[in-house]
Amino acid sequence: MKRHLAGAIILIAGFITLQAQMPPQAPPLKLEDVQKALCLVDKPGPVPDKYKIGFESITPKETMAMLAYLSSDWMEGRETGTPGYSQAADYAASLFKMWGLKPAGDFPPAPGFRRRLGATPPPAPERTYFQNIAFKEISDVRSTITVEVAKGPSLKTKVFTGGVDFAPGGGAAESISAPVVFVGYGISEPSIGFDELKGLDLKGKIVLILTEAPGKNNPQSPFQANKELKEKYFPTFPGFEMMMRRGGPPRFNKIDEITKRGAAAVVLVDNGDKDKEIFRGLSEIRKPSDDRPIIDKPRLRFMIAGEGNSERGPMSGGPAVTVTREIANAVLEGSGQTIDDLKKKIETTMKPASLSVPGTKLTLATASNMTLVQSPNVLGLIEGSDPELKNECFVIGAHFDHLGKWENYVFNGADDNGSGSAGVLAIARAIAQNPIKPKRTILFALWTGEEKGLYGSRYYVANPFFPIEKTVGYLNYDMISRSFDEAALARAVRRYNVPGAEDMVKKIRGDRFVDVTLTGGTDFVTLSREMNAYVGLDLAFEESPLGEGFGGSDHSSFAAVKIPFVYYMAAMTSDYHQTSDSVEKVNAELFTKICQIGYLTSFAYADK
Repeated sequence: MKRHLAGAIILIAGFITLQAQMPPQAPPLKLEDVQKALCLVDKPGPVPDKYKIGFESITPKETMAMLAYLSSDWMEGRETGTPGYSQAADYAASLFKMWGLKPAGDFPPAPGFRRRLGATPPPAPERTYFQNIAFKEISDVRSTITVEVAKGPSLKTKVFTGGVDFAPGGGAAESISAPVVFVGYGISEPSIGFDELKGLDLKGKIVLILTEAPGKNNPQSPFQANKELKEKYFPTFPGFEMMMRRGGPPRFNKIDEITKRGAAAVVLVDNGDKDKEIFRGLSEIRKPSDDRPIIDKPRLRFMIAGEGNSERGPMSGGPAVTVTREIANAVLEGSGQTIDDLKKKIETTMKPASLSVPGTKLTLATASNMTLVQSPNVLGLIEGSDPELKNECFVIGAHFDHLGKWENYVFNGADDNGSGSAGVLAIARAIAQNPIKPKRTILFALWTGEEKGLYGSRYYVANPFFPIEKTVGYLNYDMISRSFDEAALARAVRRYNVPGAEDMVKKIRGDRFVDVTLTGGTDFVTLSREMNAYVGLDLAFEESPLGEGFGGSDHSSFAAVKIPFVYYMAAMTSDYHQTSDSVEKVNAELFTKICQIGYLTSFAYADK
């Protein structure tokens, strides 16, 4: 059996993605918190006449028919920029047109028109349903780190190879060469008299730092004794600093704090002794199982053409890479000290040990192949019924893309996110059929490039059909079709097991359980509860402040510009990002009910 480097990298990336979609550690709940967080409805009541016709159009027959087509092999896994995605986009656009939705995408390219005397100019073109985005597709990424140390007349050079000596990143071809500054843990906390960045000029330098903070195992350290500092610098899982650049929770990230000071790049060394674990990961042999084949699909990265290296995301500055102690010690050779020498000095004195590494130049180089591709968001709208409020907009969206295919294997993505996409289509059809329309305009969006980095929704937020200040809210669907099994449900509801809540928790049903993340202090909180009385789900609410939207899905793009959101998600199963994510595993009744509550909640929110 061959060693599969790509497989190891995919496993690391998968871990980061899963962490990004999981909520952060929350404090223990009290009984009143549980009662507020849960909404359990066993016997739903009749739907008000105002919503009834649209509501009744959302049935398992219709939702499953759309989902079966979107997740069929004909769609080839709907990967961004592929013919399979384009075919799925054409299908969605044809449904929008059939149901009478107005196109909200780009104008078509103007045909060549040579004005002649007396000639009649062509009529103004109508919009399409496609908001096209040009991407640079990045593949075959190759990385090296070169350390040059000058000692008198001699020059010592060491070259380290991505995938062998360190875990390579991704991105466009670039090379950064600069002198090196070691800044300890990269922390500036003047309030406790600890500032490793004070007086340092980091502009144009490559900055070497340790992750976390000093005193990891010392309860007397101010970074452990102070709860706020402990939460700030000691995350609950590895790779936090790097994950923050991939759509993680909106909290402090010292990489970005350093790049704000003009650093050309940041090189990180794990606070613990993790070199063996890094090399084990790089050399891992993937073992096949009977139900999960080994698929060595090359990992493609994307960036929006014309926006610089947007592959790094909106929060990032210069590049960042995590290295081993072997590489860090090679970088520090000119100082005569090792990374652990400096770490010990900081730990024992609780004083900075920052220094410019003499005679050292570090080069971070990435080479890659690039291709220009195009992939659209699919956008349609139903105009509001109020003459004035129709100029405001409520957005209902889900990511349309998945992981594509490789050789004879298709990543059908029935749950992720054919289910959310079919849910958007089901609500569009329901509102189109309902005789009464909401007061505000509803824009329906199927996003491209979510699996590549939330690109479709991020692009729309920067280039909206309606001005962002006229956008009143956003509903997000992602993975809304799978039930919680007994073990998964027990894990999901463990935090609600507090004294006095036992009977309530026992009533939660795995085939009706839905996570609802939403902006606190908005009508989404009350409306979701109110509308569940007509649907009959077991809802678990997780509230976020306005402007914050933890998780690796498209609601994060709207939260970033302070648009209130509600985000429905059912169970995450072992089929996540596997070829086994297929339509026959869907719970049609659960899936349909989530479509129904989304219809009611969106309608009511846009009609207030």
